[in-house]
Amino acid sequence: MDSTVSYKAFEINKSYRDIINDSIIWISDFNFINKELLFLKAIVKSNSFKSSIPNLFERLQLLIKDIDLLVENNNVIKEKVEKYKLKVTNILNNNVFSFGEDLLENYEDIEKEIFEFNKKYKNFKAYLYEFLIEII
Repeated sequence: MDSTVSYKAFEINKSYRDIINDSIIWISDFNFINKELLFLKAIVKSNSFKSSIPNLFERLQLLIKDIDLLVENNNVIKEKVEKYKLKVTNILNNNVFSFGEDLLENYEDIEKEIFEFNKKYKNFKAYLYEFLIEII
């Protein structure tokens, strides 16, 4: 049985450079996830599965919809991170050295959203891999 993992705030004493670095890593991860989802979608659409499985076509269509939704969610979060990174970069470039509460709250909100997305994404991949093993 899987244990439930919940979000726990990470280090809050981050510098602007730390936050920019986190953003760069997150954006890179989202780019990889997009590529991975496109690959998984290509596999699901490949029609290289046993045709004797009941409701195979319907199940594959639902998986494709799930993948499309994950791609959309991934892109939305990535865009938030890119905007946040730009905001922090502008602050750093303008030599503003106060870390406002709203900026910290935005960081924590984004961090939590990324955590929740990653949890959903990993659960989806585990389900998809189990399903693919069953139908190959």
